[in-house]
Amino acid sequence: MLAFLRKHQIVLSSCSCLLLSLYILNAAARGQLKNDPIGPILLWLLRPMQLGTHAVTGWFSDIQKGFDTLSGFKAENERLRTRIQQLEAERNKLLEAEATNRRLQQLLDFRAQLPPGSVTATIIANSASTWFQSCLLDKGSSDGVGKGMAAVTPLGVVGQVISTAARSAKVLLITDPNSGVDVLVQRTRARGIVSGSLEQKTIMKYVKRSEDIQVGDRLITTGLDGVFPKGLMVGTVTKVQKQNLGLFQYIELTPSVSPSQTEEVLVVKVETNQTKNEGSPVNKIR
Repeated sequence: MLAFLRKHQIVLSSCSCLLLSLYILNAAARGQLKNDPIGPILLWLLRPMQLGTHAVTGWFSDIQKGFDTLSGFKAENERLRTRIQQLEAERNKLLEAEATNRRLQQLLDFRAQLPPGSVTATIIANSASTWFQSCLLDKGSSDGVGKGMAAVTPLGVVGQVISTAARSAKVLLITDPNSGVDVLVQRTRARGIVSGSLEQKTIMKYVKRSEDIQVGDRLITTGLDGVFPKGLMVGTVTKVQKQNLGLFQYIELTPSVSPSQTEEVLVVKVETNQTKNEGSPVNKIR
């Protein structure tokens, strides 16, 4: 008998639970189950399971809410990142526009100090090599730019126009070995010629050994070469060396204008006394 019960205990237990459940349901349906001794026991036994189920359900619900919140944060962060990039681009545009306006205003103020007929031009290309240093402007003969005119900025001298087309012009920089600017030392009024060299340096030539030249001296245009207006900054002396032999000193300088960092220039033609006399009414009558 015990062997039979052990062998079929699962089936017998299931049948007993089933019969008990049917009895309880039947008694409840007939109203005969007034005092249910088993219901509280079952509720007490099932309570931990119900609490566990409720906890697991709440845990999964919290995870879902957290995932939805993180998804919302991610979308919001992406939107804010895009907006920040847009604002940064707008800020850069405003800063560039402000810088351009400031440069153009400086050119306009400087233009009032130059001879009439100067042309504002933009540097659209730079060409710097060992043999030739120049830049290209976006204005040409159709805009009033002619060969031999000076290219300058409020900071100083850039170079001289050597060729023109209808809508462009080429400027030979003062750092080119083939250039030549008549200058004087602002402190002592000693004169010389500034040009480039094959060693990629800018030098002041033909200064006598007896002249007092010091590092830090400012060099300005004399206006006597008929190209550059008088009094424009050319550069600052950085090295002075008196040779043991020869008549002249060796002088290096740093140009006041860096073409690679310059965007706009003024192209101006200097009116010499001869040009003024040729255009006077007296000469026309003669």
